Amino acid sequence: MTRVRRHSWSANETPDASADETADNMNTALIIAMIALAGSVASAVITVFGAPVLQARRDAKKALDSYREPLLAAAYELQARLYNILELKFIEKYVTDDTGGKRRSAIESTLYVVAQFFGWREIIRREVQYLRFSRDTQTREIAALLRNVEETFLSDKYGPQFMIWRVEQRGLGERMIISADNKLACLGYASFIDNRATMNEWLEPLENDFEHLEDGGRQRLAELQHLLLQLVKQLDDKQKRYPFQLTAARATADTANLI
Repeated sequence: MTRVRRHSWSANETPDASADETADNMNTALIIAMIALAGSVASAVITVFGAPVLQARRDAKKALDSYREPLLAAAYELQARLYNILELKFIEKYVTDDTGGKRRSAIESTLYVVAQFFGWREIIRREVQYLRFSRDTQTREIAALLRNVEETFLSDKYGPQFMIWRVEQRGLGERMIISADNKLACLGYASFIDNRATMNEWLEPLENDFEHLEDGGRQRLAELQHLLLQLVKQLDDKQKRYPFQLTAARATADTANLI
């Protein structure tokens, strides 16, 4: 006869308790595995999708720094010409009265500093895709000022004078861009004169506006000059390039302000 061996349970041990303990261990292992899997997936997503964006944001400041000097010069030259127009009667002296036979040069050089600024702005747009998303505070402030300049040009609240829509700003900027030593740059003044015919679609309306400046146009130019001054201050925050006081032009007959 075959004997059946029976298991004897101790007083503190039951079949149900053993099963519960096994289930608990399995659940804990499953949770740990799921957490590990979620971490791996998140890491993979960041590596594949997030890392390039994060790197681009970090590179925004570096790329902007490489174009800081030409953008600074373009902003300064444009705001200086606008100040001369608004405060020093540049148009009346050199265009209307043609003092010293400088009329043509006065018009061409004014159009050039406008086109030059759009050229460098377009280069920045191409090279620094994530400029406004940079973690660097100054870089974000510069991006905001560039957007404000763009918006002031295209706004219709000043009337039609000097109203340049976004695509027109970019179109003019594109015509100003050249490639030199494997880097993007802007046409110099002489090359601008040689190539002006390719930009007349945008330049001729501007020329007419400068020659017949009205109140709305004056207000737009004053607002642009103020924004460009702020941009110059951000780009030259140590005042190494322009170590002197910069002055804001008047939109009306009020006293000009120092910025």
